[in-house]
Amino acid sequence: MGAARAGALLERQLTLARTRAHTAALEALGSSRFHAVADTVALLASDAPLDEANAARPAGQVLPPLAELANRRLAEAVEALPLIRAGHPYNAEALVHGLAATSAADAPPASERQDAPWHQVRHLLRLRRYALEVLDQVWQQPDGADGPGGFGPGGSGPADAEPPLSVRLLAAGQALERHRDAAEAAAAAAAAARTPRIAPATAYALGVLHADQRHEVEAARFAFGRIWRRVATRSS
Repeated sequence: MGAARAGALLERQLTLARTRAHTAALEALGSSRFHAVADTVALLASDAPLDEANAARPAGQVLPPLAELANRRLAEAVEALPLIRAGHPYNAEALVHGLAATSAADAPPASERQDAPWHQVRHLLRLRRYALEVLDQVWQQPDGADGPGGFGPGGSGPADAEPPLSVRLLAAGQALERHRDAAEAAAAAAAAARTPRIAPATAYALGVLHADQRHEVEAARFAFGRIWRRVATRSS
């Protein structure tokens, strides 16, 4: 009974949130600000703001430093993560932080503050993948070959036991997407559990769901750490 009521409560709250987001999106699409942005983007196709200093240089010379910048920003963000602790299964860090009290009533939950660096790494990882794809197109390297400076799809051909760098980056990104989904599911369960005058059985079911999703957060961090060790080894 508690699980059914918890599911119904979550469905009502999520439906209300989707409706509000849909309404806000429609209002934004009809605003003068959106039309101004759309007009500006349309003009970029015919009047792109070129970098005069690099406009005449070959793409193979201009793009690698920019890709290296994306790679360095990602490496620095990953270095700030607690990968050693996350490398131990069932370390309970995500769950403990998920249950921690906030310092002030208007402060974000402890779990959100703890998850934010991981979300930032997911964003930077996506930029790193995009940079790799652009360089692959510039150099037109065959699958498994490296471009200058260690960029390119990664790997060294069919005999390489490791998958290409692009495949490992994709797997790392998928692990962090699972991390995001689990973190958002846990936050939704926690928000539903704070509903006034909620039945004890419903609150208990939501607490179980919250704990389960925070464990999924830990599992995603563990998976990312294992993948990243191979990515870092290949990139070095």
